[in-house]
Amino acid sequence: MKSDNLIQISGYLTKDARINDAMTFASFSIAHRVNSADVMFFNCVLFAKDKNIPTELLAKGKEVFVKGFLRPNNYTKDGKSFTGFQVVAEKIRSANE
Repeated sequence: MKSDNLIQISGYLTKDARINDAMTFASFSIAHRVNSADVMFFNCVLFAKDKNIPTELLAKGKEVFVKGFLRPNNYTKDGKSFTGFQVVAEKIRSANE
């Protein structure tokens, strides 16, 4: 991981993660409470080379801690182009550990 592009966040999964059949890729969103009125949402992806997706952590409502890096994410929805960022998770664990 490059030290100049590092993000660490904790929050709650907004829904069950989407995991591919080969168990090598998962995508999920985390809601992080900034203060009592504001919540930030982060779209995350996790690549697992050894089929070690931590499925027990990737269920709706689970509180997790994610460490990774940001990468640009461009997509089209309903004919409109959007640009944003996506968190590429390199480590994920229960926030209670």
